[in-house]
Amino acid sequence: MKNVVRIVGGSLLAVVALSYLTNHDYLWGGIRETWLRGWENAQIDDLQFREHVRTIPASSDPQPWPEGPLWGKAVLSEGAQAWHEENKSASFLVIQHDSLVHESYFRGHDATTLTNSFSMVKSIAAMAVGMAVGEGLVDEQAPLATYIPRFAEGMDAGLTVQAVLQMRSHIPFGESYKDPFGFQAKAYYRDDNRTLLEPYRVSGEPGTLFEYQGGNTMLLAEMLDAVREGNLSMDIANGLWEQMGAEHDAFWGLDGNPEDDAVERAFAQYYATTRDYARFGQMILDSGAWKGEQLLDKAFVTRMITPQNALTDEVDADFYGYQIWLGRTDDGLAFSMMEGLRGQMVISVPALDLVVVRTGYAKSKKKKRHLPVASYEVIEMARAML
Repeated sequence: MKNVVRIVGGSLLAVVALSYLTNHDYLWGGIRETWLRGWENAQIDDLQFREHVRTIPASSDPQPWPEGPLWGKAVLSEGAQAWHEENKSASFLVIQHDSLVHESYFRGHDATTLTNSFSMVKSIAAMAVGMAVGEGLVDEQAPLATYIPRFAEGMDAGLTVQAVLQMRSHIPFGESYKDPFGFQAKAYYRDDNRTLLEPYRVSGEPGTLFEYQGGNTMLLAEMLDAVREGNLSMDIANGLWEQMGAEHDAFWGLDGNPEDDAVERAFAQYYATTRDYARFGQMILDSGAWKGEQLLDKAFVTRMITPQNALTDEVDADFYGYQIWLGRTDDGLAFSMMEGLRGQMVISVPALDLVVVRTGYAKSKKKKRHLPVASYEVIEMARAML
């Protein structure tokens, strides 16, 4: 028995040592955050595990959402309530005409709970690019090599900033969170994302293939770091969060110690309240403005929520813009959607002056016109209350 214990113990030590020697030690943190908590992969309540974050401070002039005429009257139907329970929702918020219509919380969450954006933050990163475009620091039509010189040769030279914004880079990053050895798991859990990014190059004609991958968002963040001082958190804090009157601090996960020049994990790990997430949706509704103040260039926001096949003939994708999903309801109403791994959604429906936010721990894998079926379902839940 002692020999068995000795062998098992020695084997475990060898595995741990090998993981550190091969730069796979991030796996242990990932296992602690997921499998040991009963989850398959990353979850919305993992802020507690973030060793290094940057703070996006609450606004010095907080602006609570006013209560609209339907507040207190609009309620979830029994079917909608069952849907949220079945899909492990954490929150559901409806805003129309800049005012609260309905708000529900589940699973112990409330209006002050911070949850992980996952890929919703890709849209926020695109807004940071929009600010740089508005300041003349970035040209969407320029080659990416203008800002990141390692893309100056061969097929890489044909890759434009716009193609990266639209997920048309043709760089084979991979997007699976389930593969513990894949690009996305490494980007989420390990240190030094820039070293991880460095060897990746275009593998086919750039601009000709839509492929949704967080590596593209990471490239955008690297580009921004090349053209301005500061960091992504400062961009959002100083250019949007303060002006939009955010009521709570937000946090953005880093890929290491900030004293070692760590950067934001630009594709995920933005932590905010449901009500504060809704501010981004309202700003999109208002073409980049907040209560009359233009925060993002209006023309940029228009391009951001324009289907990419309307801006280029290189692809036929009509369901994605600049780091944001696009769709139409069954009766033809256009909407944009910031969307994340667990069915996090900030949906803007211009024709109804409507913002819908849903956060949760799970979502159905079913899709409809390239978007999660859940996105259409939560829109209809909101419309039923109006």
